[in-house]
Amino acid sequence: MVATTKAQSEEDERTTATGLARYAHEYIEAAMLVDQHHGARPGFELVSPVPAYFLASHGIELTLKAYLRRQGLSVRDITRLGHDLHKCYRKAKELQLLDHFNEDDRDKRALDMLAELNQKHELRYIRTGPKLFPSWAIVKPLAIRLHQAVAPLVGFHSFTMAFGNYT
Repeated sequence: MVATTKAQSEEDERTTATGLARYAHEYIEAAMLVDQHHGARPGFELVSPVPAYFLASHGIELTLKAYLRRQGLSVRDITRLGHDLHKCYRKAKELQLLDHFNEDDRDKRALDMLAELNQKHELRYIRTGPKLFPSWAIVKPLAIRLHQAVAPLVGFHSFTMAFGNYT
């Protein structure tokens, strides 16, 4: 039992909120690069390629987990949330995320749609049948604005862009 406690303590020490925010920033930045590269091609004007959604979704997840680490959750507690964006977001809101992040209805739609795609692993593996992808125009602002709200709290820099149609 002592070894488990020591291992958990070491994992908590090594997995910092700042480190999670850094990884989140890199995933979101990569998502924007993929979108930008493919966005100029016909057919990708409104809907981005699947890898961009995957990268953005993972960046959002890591941003939420950075906030949860900052709020004192252990790595074990965070791991129990899995990759479920709804669970991560709910827990973050329980711990006053909305004191720092001004949630918009478009954020909720983007998160719901990404969570649904992520839950069935449709951002990682092909599944035939119809899928509903959110517009990149609501995914990008969610990912960036959420990171902008969390990063300063955990001692990391964030994106400098603004979205004028969000309050």
